[in-house]
Amino acid sequence: MTDWTASDARVIVDLPDGNPEDLVAAGEVLIQEALTSWALPIERLDELAELRQVFGARARIGVSGLRTAAQVRDAVAGGAAFLLADITREEMLAAAGGLPLALGALTLNEIARAADLSPLVQVIPCDSMGSMYGRSLPALFPDVELIATGRMERFVVELWLEAGAAAACPRGWFSPDSVTEPDLSEFRQRCRALNVADL
Repeated sequence: MTDWTASDARVIVDLPDGNPEDLVAAGEVLIQEALTSWALPIERLDELAELRQVFGARARIGVSGLRTAAQVRDAVAGGAAFLLADITREEMLAAAGGLPLALGALTLNEIARAADLSPLVQVIPCDSMGSMYGRSLPALFPDVELIATGRMERFVVELWLEAGAAAACPRGWFSPDSVTEPDLSEFRQRCRALNVADL
């Protein structure tokens, strides 16, 4: 079990590719800037153990891109704090073993179906529906914790959160090049642009 919740996280960082040394340095900056919920793609699950060893309870690291129950079980066994699925499959819930699992959906019907199975739903890829989708969608599902995931600028992140989404996961916010800077100054600026403490 985990104490992680989407509403506490507010922003989930899509971890960029990088060598372990660079990611450790970038992770320290993320923590300093109060961004402590991170998502690691299932294809990079082998990196999770090392990141957990380095950061411990200072960061909650989940696994994203899940499409099968087998992948969910692998993520749970690997120590994920939460799980982000791209699609909805009922068998994923049992495989999650009680960990927070956001089932993936996009349209109203898909979200309604996912919400029948889980109170946590990932709207993915939210950018495919346009930014105004986020203004009206959360009000239609007041009892569902929605996580908006996709390519978003800061104002779209704000739009989703102000409309009632539990959290946002802006894909590609940090590029692989951004974690290789000697002083990580640009990376830190990008972190600060994601500070939503006032929302």
